[in-house]
Amino acid sequence: MASLKVLVIGGGIAGPAVTYWLSRIGAHVTLIERAADIRASGQQVDLRGQGVPLMKKMGMEAAVRAVSVHEPGMQLIDRSGRTKAFFPVAESGSGKQGFTSEFEIMRGDLVKILYSLTENNTNVRHLFDTTIKSFTQDDESNPNGKVHVSFQDGHEEDFDLVIGADGTGSRTRKLMLGEDAPDPRKSMGGYIGYYSVPSNPGDSDRGTFCHLTGARIIGTRKDIPELTRVYMMFRGKRPALDEALLSGDQAEVKKTLAELYQGGGWECDRFMDALQHAPEANDLYITPIQEVHIPKGQWSKGRVALLGDAAHCHTAGGYGCAWGLVGAYVLAGEIASLLKKDASSTTAAVVQGAKNYEEKFRPIATSMHGGYEWFEDLLAPKTSIGIWCLHTFAKVASYMKLGEMSGLDSTTSKWQLPNYPELD
Repeated sequence: MASLKVLVIGGGIAGPAVTYWLSRIGAHVTLIERAADIRASGQQVDLRGQGVPLMKKMGMEAAVRAVSVHEPGMQLIDRSGRTKAFFPVAESGSGKQGFTSEFEIMRGDLVKILYSLTENNTNVRHLFDTTIKSFTQDDESNPNGKVHVSFQDGHEEDFDLVIGADGTGSRTRKLMLGEDAPDPRKSMGGYIGYYSVPSNPGDSDRGTFCHLTGARIIGTRKDIPELTRVYMMFRGKRPALDEALLSGDQAEVKKTLAELYQGGGWECDRFMDALQHAPEANDLYITPIQEVHIPKGQWSKGRVALLGDAAHCHTAGGYGCAWGLVGAYVLAGEIASLLKKDASSTTAAVVQGAKNYEEKFRPIATSMHGGYEWFEDLLAPKTSIGIWCLHTFAKVASYMKLGEMSGLDSTTSKWQLPNYPELD
């Protein structure tokens, strides 16, 4: 099998995952990350659906279990802190997935595990504080053509394949599609944010969420005794917040968020005070809820391909980490299969492999795009009567164990993970 020279842009979940798979076929991979070190920050994420068997296939299960967050389940509470419904974690080994996954893990821990898979591989370079400036590529008629990459530090280098795994706001995507291409990000009419606060003895180890009028939700999760992680989700237009986010003034962002929740009941006042004054809350992250809608057939262009959120983001959809891992496997597998059949043209394998990856994986990765706004509105009621209805339904759903599911729709749950012997 011909040896590829690959550049992977983005050190989150998908980037290190595709680096691992490509290194298994002898590719020489450079993984770059614009941050100065591994971005081991972020809050609690989960592995579910087809991401679970793939995680095991990557040999990560023991490492993931060693740092898993042992959350017993998810509860809905009212403004007085009373439990209205509880959804326990699905029984281990049952194959079912609830609101709390069997494999809950802090994002930073997952990133570290993924990096560890290739940190001693002599074919892999991990470069930090590194970004690209631009790239061009040879015509596809050239069987051994390259992508010519200019880096921000001034040096240039050629690659057989460039993979953009640089998130929702992907610069690689913009360069690939062209500066005049429309922004593929679509707002879903809401925001999600999280930060840390010092724990109180009474803070629950359950995932706990409280609905407030005005389509606002505030919740907590706990992964370590000394900190409680606070989550904020809310729908609707928030011009003041948009202005604060655009300014980049973190103090103003915190002030605006605090005004949204102050006086909301439960622990809102405590959490908003900590948001503005506790140093632990400096890990605040807030983002609009978005989807990435790229026209069909444009996940790749020649020898440049998009992966993970850069290709198909659905913010807070529950499958982001799983699809980051699965997409990496499918992209590497499709290219490896073609190289195995004919190693005479790296261009043909890379170009067609990237197209095959989109054809095979796009229907799954985007199956939950659009059409679910009504469902999200139901999950974030605007009125007190709406919250009462949600709690009533949730109580019935909990009793009937409707929270246990293998996927969020039939397309997702029935899809079988492809098998690529070339990657074994």
